Amino acid sequence: MSGFFFQDETEQSMVAALRQGRQEMLGKLYDAYAPVMMGVISRIVADTEVAEQVLQETFVAIWTRIGVYDASKERLLTWGLAIARGIALEAVKADRYTSFAQNETNPSPNKNVPLLNGQLGREDICSLAPLEKRALELLYLKGRSCAETAGELHMSETALKEVLKSAFTHLKADKSA
Repeated sequence: MSGFFFQDETEQSMVAALRQGRQEMLGKLYDAYAPVMMGVISRIVADTEVAEQVLQETFVAIWTRIGVYDASKERLLTWGLAIARGIALEAVKADRYTSFAQNETNPSPNKNVPLLNGQLGREDICSLAPLEKRALELLYLKGRSCAETAGELHMSETALKEVLKSAFTHLKADKSA
């Protein structure tokens, strides 16, 4: 049962066992899905300890919410990742993470900021214009929607999309240089 995915039949039996309250199945689910979930969480939450706490909260949430899981709508992993993302974004909004601003004031060499699949270093983000930086911070670190970000930046969503397009263009150019 190693790896990220279970066979359909195995996944169905896993869900049935979880619904019956069989805790050993939660352990098997953890062994299979924790690595990919931690990858998603750590791209949202900068602090490793908080990311681990979010991962634990995710599996508690899966355990307590398994009764509402609908296998006809999505795979168990997809559902679990949505829960993980939501808890991670709530952790960010509640400031239970090392913030972008703290990374700026306490720089450490080669410290990665968890933006855009974790591939950007702090220096990459620092090379952006202030508006581009702020837009990325609100969307990716703070978990704001496009509408919320546009409102906070006092611009239309169309203007925000142009700012983001420009930011991605600058980041791509920096990476290829």
